[in-house]
Amino acid sequence: MQLFFWPCMLASLILAIMAINLKKSNLLFISAILILPMSLYLAATPRFQLWGLVFPLLYVGAAILQKKKLTWLAVLLSLPNFILLAWLGYSVLTQ
Repeated sequence: MQLFFWPCMLASLILAIMAINLKKSNLLFISAILILPMSLYLAATPRFQLWGLVFPLLYVGAAILQKKKLTWLAVLLSLPNFILLAWLGYSVLTQ
């Protein structure tokens, strides 16, 4: 599990940045698939029961907005994923 957990999270962030810069919505769909293991893990915890499943949907929404040429709104929808992964990485590193 750990073999795929952190690399998939980092790959999803990199792909999301590339998708927004290159204006390719397909990369945001791939980012949603890559962040799915982390969101399923978070959905199993008491703090993020339902919220864990929202994070891939944010990438899907950003991809739809990217197709509609609303890049600034796609960035806003992708931002919670970046904040979550920064918080999760910080909390793991400071234990």
